[in-house]
Amino acid sequence: YQRRVHGIDWERRTILRRHHTATHLVYASAKKILGPHVWQNGARKTLEYAHLDITHFDSLTGAEEVAIEREANQLVLSNSQIKKYFTEKSVAEKQFGFSLYQGGIVPEKQLRIVDITGIDTEACCGTHCDSTNEIGYIKILSSVKVSDGVIRLYFVAGGRAIQENLKQKEIVED
Repeated sequence: YQRRVHGIDWERRTILRRHHTATHLVYASAKKILGPHVWQNGARKTLEYAHLDITHFDSLTGAEEVAIEREANQLVLSNSQIKKYFTEKSVAEKQFGFSLYQGGIVPEKQLRIVDITGIDTEACCGTHCDSTNEIGYIKILSSVKVSDGVIRLYFVAGGRAIQENLKQKEIVED
């Protein structure tokens, strides 16, 4: 038996918190820009980037990508508080409806709710920022059609977004 002491890698956690919280804002922005038919169809958050799969009938144009990014960053700047709490599943469903389950149905009686008031409310167990401005900045990298009716948006947030902007500036200057 070996006793191990573990600590939290705060740099890693901060990157994942930003990417995870940014996923909620990119989703809300895509729904606002593209229309109410948009639903989350999957997501992945890593240290390097995040992606969000959404339902949409066509590939995105460059203008749509820019509009989603602009809207997402307006939400970042809104400095909205992010509430995280547990509640009974039946209570949450009455209050928020089926849209709670963007990440999939949760088979538990208690749900962890992530509520970015007026922006997005979901049953979600990931690590999140406490307010939208903690994300810093969101940069949409690209979008691809991954299957019929599903578009994948690749993006980065916080320091990763700043690094991406600097990398693009270097490319333009060379």
